[in-house]
Amino acid sequence: MADKMLAKAIENNDELKKGQALYLKGKAILSTSNIKALEYFKQATKIFENTNNEALKDIYYDESQIHTLFSEFPEALSLGLKSLEYNKINAIEENVLRDMSSIGYIYDRMYDFKESIKWNREALKLAKKLNDKKGEALCYGRIGIAFDELAERDNFNKRLFDSALFYNKKAARMSELVNDLAQARTSYSNIGNTYSKLKDYKKAEEYTLKSLKVPGFDDRKGVTLVNLGKIYLETNRFSEAKKILDSAMQNTLKYGTRKYQLEAYYRYHELDVKKGDYKNALNNYIEYKSIEDSLLNETKTRQIAEMGERYKTADKEREILTQRAELAEKNLTIQKRDYQLYGLLGLALILGFIGYLFYNQQKLKNHQLQKENELKDALLKIETQSRLQEQRLRISRDLHDNIGAQLTFIISSIDNLKYGFDIKDEKLNKKLDDISSFTSATIYELRDTIWAMNKSEITFEDLQTRISNYIDKAHLSDDKIEFSFIVDDNVDTTRKFSSVEGMNIHRIIQEAIHNSLKHAKPNQIKVNIGYVNQQLQFEISDNGKGFNLQTTKKGNGLLNMQKRINEIGGELVIVSEENKGTKVIAIL
Repeated sequence: MADKMLAKAIENNDELKKGQALYLKGKAILSTSNIKALEYFKQATKIFENTNNEALKDIYYDESQIHTLFSEFPEALSLGLKSLEYNKINAIEENVLRDMSSIGYIYDRMYDFKESIKWNREALKLAKKLNDKKGEALCYGRIGIAFDELAERDNFNKRLFDSALFYNKKAARMSELVNDLAQARTSYSNIGNTYSKLKDYKKAEEYTLKSLKVPGFDDRKGVTLVNLGKIYLETNRFSEAKKILDSAMQNTLKYGTRKYQLEAYYRYHELDVKKGDYKNALNNYIEYKSIEDSLLNETKTRQIAEMGERYKTADKEREILTQRAELAEKNLTIQKRDYQLYGLLGLALILGFIGYLFYNQQKLKNHQLQKENELKDALLKIETQSRLQEQRLRISRDLHDNIGAQLTFIISSIDNLKYGFDIKDEKLNKKLDDISSFTSATIYELRDTIWAMNKSEITFEDLQTRISNYIDKAHLSDDKIEFSFIVDDNVDTTRKFSSVEGMNIHRIIQEAIHNSLKHAKPNQIKVNIGYVNQQLQFEISDNGKGFNLQTTKKGNGLLNMQKRINEIGGELVIVSEENKGTKVIAIL
């Protein structure tokens, strides 16, 4: 519908209808592509601003919401203030309320909690004036959240936590009055979190359970279950904590909420530490770090894709403008030529000669314009590549400086613990050594990730060296297993991979070897790279105990390998029988 409306508006040269069609088109694709929706909104806004159209009462706000989603807070704030100004001038009070609360939320995301409280208090006054109970509940909730975060930053200030409880309880009561279940669920959860920070675990449990009892919103209850597990953990109710964390994990797996799964693994880690089960504690911490690393990679990939999509959109707009300019120029040329032919028939030969010269001149001019456009395109591509590389380097520095430093601190702390307390218990010493070894391995994996991020492409030789190094380390960890690594003669060793392809292939091989060492109990592990049916194959095989593919549930390791091969457009084949070993084949 929006496409037909847009085509008709362009045909009739109706700018207002064109703006309305662009706005509708942006709304229609908002759920699938925020980038494209934002581009349509921007085009529509230019048209609406020229006529001061009433659609400005909402479109500034819609653009601000998308920029907030992308954490582009200066742009979000600027558009939010524009929306507020328009709605104030036109006395659209319900939109003024919406805009003031939204601006307060943007300040909260910018960690300016005092400014957030100020804006939401102004919005609250207007909500009371308009008797908008749902608006009141939203403002109370946002003020409560801001006070909670402010209290944390102010050395867990109890007075500020009390203010957070006051406003969140107001939000909960108001939400119940208007049957706003979403806000009620959020408010109860926020109250529970505040009580948990105050170490009042009885009330924390009461309000967290209230949040869980609100019907619906099952896809968001994973984090609330994790919070309840933390409460049981802090009150040494370990069996209840385990049961609730298991429920949280099932919820996150069912709804694919990996960021909540990340928190669940960390709480499992804390529970195991308190129980003295350091082996499981370490395994859960490794799972936690693995998901954290995966989420960071997904964020990086999404940011790169968004930048690419923005570049493509701008490139298409520039191409359309160029085509329109060329078409207008050609039409003008034809019109002038027709006038000359009709008006000066007696001078046909002379005008023909002039027309020929004019045509050559225009051809030269068009050729020059084309070269200029090609140069601009080349410069834009270089600039985009430079920005992408800067972003990769920044993210890799953050990984190295933050996560790398934390892991190194863990190793140092373990060493200090061993030498500072003169631990006689051999089992405990071995446990500490195991933790230190696994943490060191995690650092190596982090270095692999940083290595891949710092390269725009990875050569076959780079990948071969990394795989060989990993196999050497695996052999050192268990010298009873015979390892072999063979690259067939038919492999093109000059081949290059993108950083995502290279990293994912390396991780699949690591995961396959790790699973074999952990579960298969083999005495031989082989890695072979070669071409089969003109497809590059990476085969990891062992002669271990194998498993039944039909009855064995896929764990995180197998799921991660499948996800990584899907990301690079490949195929994963797993062949295994009980007592006959296992083969993992990645095909590109």
